[in-house]
Amino acid sequence: FGVAFGVAWGVAGGVAGSRFLFYLFEWPLAWFIWRRARQHAAPWHVHPVLWDELAAWPLPATASLLRHSLATDRDEGLCLAAHIAANPFQRGAAQHALSAWLQAHSAPIAALYHLAAYPDLAAYISSPATSVQFRRWPAARTVLLSEIGQQFIAATSDSGESSERLVWRLTKRQRYMQPTSFAHFSLLLRDLYEAQTDLQTSALSPIHEELLAHDRYQELRPLPGGAEIVHTFDLIRTYLGCTAIGDLAAMPEELAALDNLDMPLIRPAVVQALHALGDISAQVALFQEATSLSRQTTALNLAAGRLAELESYVREQVQPPERVLFIRIVGLWQDIVAQAQGALGQQALRGMNRAEQRAVQVTQARATIWERPAAPIANPYIVGDPVYPPLLAGRTDIFNRIAEVWSAKANPDSIILYGHRRMGKSSILRNLEQAAPPGSLVVYADLAGETSFVASSGDLLLALADKLYLGLHSTLHGAPHDAADLPEPDPAQYANAAQAQFHFNRLTGRIAALLAGRTLIFALDEFEALEQAVAAGKIGVEIYQFLRTKSQEPWLTLVFGGLHTLDEMSRDYQQPFYGSYANIRVSYLTHADAWRLITNPAPDFTLNYDHDAVERIIAETGGQPYLVQQVCR
Repeated sequence: FGVAFGVAWGVAGGVAGSRFLFYLFEWPLAWFIWRRARQHAAPWHVHPVLWDELAAWPLPATASLLRHSLATDRDEGLCLAAHIAANPFQRGAAQHALSAWLQAHSAPIAALYHLAAYPDLAAYISSPATSVQFRRWPAARTVLLSEIGQQFIAATSDSGESSERLVWRLTKRQRYMQPTSFAHFSLLLRDLYEAQTDLQTSALSPIHEELLAHDRYQELRPLPGGAEIVHTFDLIRTYLGCTAIGDLAAMPEELAALDNLDMPLIRPAVVQALHALGDISAQVALFQEATSLSRQTTALNLAAGRLAELESYVREQVQPPERVLFIRIVGLWQDIVAQAQGALGQQALRGMNRAEQRAVQVTQARATIWERPAAPIANPYIVGDPVYPPLLAGRTDIFNRIAEVWSAKANPDSIILYGHRRMGKSSILRNLEQAAPPGSLVVYADLAGETSFVASSGDLLLALADKLYLGLHSTLHGAPHDAADLPEPDPAQYANAAQAQFHFNRLTGRIAALLAGRTLIFALDEFEALEQAVAAGKIGVEIYQFLRTKSQEPWLTLVFGGLHTLDEMSRDYQQPFYGSYANIRVSYLTHADAWRLITNPAPDFTLNYDHDAVERIIAETGGQPYLVQQVCR
């Protein structure tokens, strides 16, 4: 009796737990509705699935009810699908109806996007009551996309998924499990929506290689609008995989295919954003092709500006789930462009001498004119004449070496610049301010001109005294130590060598007092002209010793420019110049300086050279400055 009672009690409990008694009433009603549906007169509003949320047995016409609702009112049908799917025993019918609806739809991809974006489906599939349920229970959208993707998902299990997985297996025959073109893509949409927050900060490699794997969307291609989705996600994958500026410049083949997509577009804002990235890619390509520093800077600045505009467009116009992907692409590209801008800035900085760097630091926050009127390109190449900033390109190594020599001591050493003719020595001597210590004064004298008509050493000292006088007056005018009291050299006082030496020394003594601790740099160019005048007997040989003596005064630094004989003179122990100067050779331009002279002879130079043409000019001229300028001019 006890065993029989236990069995009876168990059977009764099973029947009650499975709600079989309700099923005995609900099944005939559902069958009746199914029969009437065949006659197009079904009373759908009384179907048991609408009012029995706990129905555990399959009911006839459930899928038919949902297909009818989707056909009558799509949004109402989606809400009904979520309502039915909340019951794991009836979820298979919802999956079958949605799959059949998409299979028969004229635009299944657009319909799937609408389902994923429908706001009512963002709510929980069932109302959670505990904190654990709030954390774990998925949205209705997630459940429906998983079901369309033919993949199990635990929707309402607190103690694990085993019970729901068992129900899923028991009801698997209700589902549409034949391969579909949109199953994998449905799971991709689900994953993108679920990971919206994580995708903002997660590593790019898993997004590129796993989340957006090509096989998750390639099956869409035969469907209406499928080519659009395949091309757009291919491009998104490509752009997320960029790591260097060269990657940005390489426009993928898929970009051209966007012009031939069928209309209307499913995701027009996505396509527009991809076109914008293509425009930015083309701008970066111009940067890579440009040889002019001005053109390179302009191209990168335009790319950075367009990326900023695109970011605003993406946040306002591109809808989930692609929005976060484009935000990551824009951020990635902005970082790459910023790195390229930084490298370009470092390149420009390395091309500046110390004086130019100081000037940039002083004036970088004092911009006055941002736009310049259009004008013909002026020829910036100068042949034969000395060159001044900003047209002085290259020779950074020479100016840096001079600056190193002068910064080594409190009283800068005198220097000999030597080299072949047409190497640019005069341009360097006329621009010594770029390497001079702060506060120094620079005076230039061309000995070839000053010795042209001299007949004696006194004449030369008078010419040099006049150069110093004019240089100090123009430089110190209005300064605290004004040169107004400095006497103008009197030719009568320089009539003979002894008088000339006396008055020249008196003048330099007054100059030293005016400088008040600062350094005067006296550049004497074309030193070979002085040698020729000495050899011709116009000037006494004692001029060499006199110049050496003056160079030993702490406030005066002499810089001589000449041919190799000047270097040899400083190395001959029998000569007055022996061991007294720092010798710096001026030779051919380095490859980098020659490239800069050709491609960026002026800050606003906008002409672009072909790379092969630049290399050909450098090869043919050997980097000889005069020849480079001559060819380019």
